[in-house]
Amino acid sequence: MKITAASLIGWLFLLLGIGFPGKMQAQQAKIDSLRQRLRHQPADTARVLLLNQLGMLNYQTKPDTTYRLGQEAYQLAIQLGYPRGQARGLTIMAAGLTTMGDYPKAIRLMRRSIRIDERIHDRQAIARNLNNLSNAYSDQKENKLALQTLRLALKTYLASLPPHADSRTVFCAIIFLNFGELHLLSNELDSANYYLQQSYALTEVNHFKNIQGNILYDMGDVAIRHHQPARALHYYQRAIAVCRATNSLVPAAETYLRLARFYQPQGPLDSCLMAAQRALSSSQKSLYLAGTLAASQLLAGLYEGKDDRQALRYYKVAAAAKDSLFSQQKTKQLLMLSFEEQQRQQELATARADFRNRMGLYGLLAVVGLVLTVAVLLWRTTRRQQRSNQLLSQQKQALDYQRTTAEHALRDLQATQMQLVQKEKMASLGELTAGIAHEMQNPLNFVNNFAEVSAELVGDLTQELDRGDSQEARAIARELTQNLRKINQHGHRAAAIVTGMLAHSRADTGPKQVTDLNRLANEYLQLAYQGVRAKDKMFSAELITDFDPAVGLVPVIPQELGRVLLNLYNNAFYAVGKRQQQAAEEVRYQPQVSVRTHRTAGQLQIQVWDNGTGIPLEVQQKIFQPFFTTKPAGEGTGLGLSLSYDSVTKSHGGTLTVESQAGQGTTFVVTLPL
Repeated sequence: MKITAASLIGWLFLLLGIGFPGKMQAQQAKIDSLRQRLRHQPADTARVLLLNQLGMLNYQTKPDTTYRLGQEAYQLAIQLGYPRGQARGLTIMAAGLTTMGDYPKAIRLMRRSIRIDERIHDRQAIARNLNNLSNAYSDQKENKLALQTLRLALKTYLASLPPHADSRTVFCAIIFLNFGELHLLSNELDSANYYLQQSYALTEVNHFKNIQGNILYDMGDVAIRHHQPARALHYYQRAIAVCRATNSLVPAAETYLRLARFYQPQGPLDSCLMAAQRALSSSQKSLYLAGTLAASQLLAGLYEGKDDRQALRYYKVAAAAKDSLFSQQKTKQLLMLSFEEQQRQQELATARADFRNRMGLYGLLAVVGLVLTVAVLLWRTTRRQQRSNQLLSQQKQALDYQRTTAEHALRDLQATQMQLVQKEKMASLGELTAGIAHEMQNPLNFVNNFAEVSAELVGDLTQELDRGDSQEARAIARELTQNLRKINQHGHRAAAIVTGMLAHSRADTGPKQVTDLNRLANEYLQLAYQGVRAKDKMFSAELITDFDPAVGLVPVIPQELGRVLLNLYNNAFYAVGKRQQQAAEEVRYQPQVSVRTHRTAGQLQIQVWDNGTGIPLEVQQKIFQPFFTTKPAGEGTGLGLSLSYDSVTKSHGGTLTVESQAGQGTTFVVTLPL
């Protein structure tokens, strides 16, 4: 298990004296005591602190309650003008959201908390929030950004210490643990082991045992990857001992899960079952739903076919855990809607007050302006009456000339537009043709090779018949028959490619046809890739496909949808190629293009993702407009995405949307109704 953003917030508040007790009974007693105090506490800064403290105590078991209490503390701190309480309230809300899995909104709240801490010059609070941000980025697989943020957190924390102060603190132990886990995720095992050892040493210096279980099972994971099972088992057993001593149920659950998976492939089965059952018990006691789900699924698989009654029991436990996770997501959505509505109402109230103030000033200025305007208008009216007849005549002539000029310009624009549309279609056909040429090369090579071999076999068959060796002749005849079948098979493949090319080049789109959408998406991906490689043989990219089998046959216009996909694929290959050129010094950059299909109730989606240069936010609103392009002159007409948008929305009644981050990548989503 990784120390996630929410769990790390818990450790940091523990260090500040706000954390939770070791045992569940003591924690509940603390919660009840704080609730009793909260009933009699007036609306002051002490109430803000109580709300934040109570919210932190609930984040593991009731994250929705944590979010609600943090929100109440934040709102009260705003009313009191208490910025430190506002920052802590935002942090508590982020803890609840991360436990419920809503990392984007949690990251947004943590950044707001950091901005408040910067205004009040609270460096240690900034360091804690940066550390939390790093964990949230890591949970979202943004390891590079997580590592940068974690380094900034350590630098900020060390700068906050007094001169000559001892930096061997518990916070540094947590930072080093996170460094170790980030390097472990990147498979940088030596660096991971170094930071984990440093973290463990700091926990020994500070007598802080609470995170030693996490450190030890991470060391076990490093040993597993080094193919040292005995060493890994030693670390896992030490982790279990520490977790028992500190009553750390969640790390214990994760360690038992690792032990069960350690025993599973090599036996003994009893040890595997015992470890999995203890993982389930620890997860249920701590209300750790993710651990409950993983342990019950493992146990169900272990008992399946051996004891179906036990297997069914654990399947039911897994289903209940999964339902609970789903209900948390629903609660999270309702809470966010409520908070955003309150924020909107506050902003509206502020805007109304500003509007009333401005209207008073504007009213005074309007009176003065009106008097001046009337005076000017009276003077100008007199002059206009003298010149009106002459101006009307001149304007009529100018309007006639402008109308004639506009009509000519409109006809020229329409002709130019038709030429550009045809050019875009021909460019698309050219890209497809290049890919088809590469695709046809394989079946044609097979046909030629098998034909040549078959001709030699006919000669051998004649010789064997002349010798009277009928057995050898029959063997050659059977081999000749197989070759002819291969020739026929690859001939049909080449014919199918030609048929697809002719269908793509037709001007009329025709009616909708029942089409295998997964096959269509994969074929055009391969054709687009071969077309790009035909232009640049040095180009290569990793193609990732995730086709939902439930998509099946769908009524679409295959020629139009094929052109849409071809355009999206070509844009993706162009983007990763540009990033590869711009970042030639990035040795680890690997161009990737992914296609994913997904079917839901009433609609299906095709997602085309790349890790290329991305699209700036200010450009994303314009990319579907005709003639708008981000490519250099001569490399694009600006019609590809416009035609694709029209095809998806008008011909298929669907939607075409884009999500992108500059420098990170782009995702186009085609949604089609069923």
